[in-house]
Amino acid sequence: MAVMQSIKVGIGVLLVDHHRILLGHRTKSAVDTGGIYEPDSWCLPGGKQEYHETIFEGAARETKEETNLTIHQMKIFSAADDIQPAKHYVTIHVIAYDFEGTLKVMEPDKQDAWEWFDLDNLPDRIYSPSRQFIEAYLASIQSDEGITCI
Repeated sequence: MAVMQSIKVGIGVLLVDHHRILLGHRTKSAVDTGGIYEPDSWCLPGGKQEYHETIFEGAARETKEETNLTIHQMKIFSAADDIQPAKHYVTIHVIAYDFEGTLKVMEPDKQDAWEWFDLDNLPDRIYSPSRQFIEAYLASIQSDEGITCI
């Protein structure tokens, strides 16, 4: 029997607070949930878009589920292909410029910490879809073009 191949939609959310961004540490013992599997790395909030959910609804839901923060003032920044053996995601990159709430670990089986990092002092091991987004964002603010294709 043939394996059904499909492309899924992921959403990554870059919360910008002055010159800092929010990253969560993916647990070393994380279970593979069908996405890009890279435990023990730092990632942006995000996840899989659900059926009948807009991009912004998905971004807000995933951020709330993972961090307890409610995000506002969102915009689509770009999209990227995240391809690994037997997996293909198109990840939509959303930037949120405003948020409220108390930051806390909401899914300790997935992320064991959330921390703010200065854009000039990011951790070494960043989840590859998040790294693509962060690098594109940094290139855009350095060039003042705003939108970057990756």
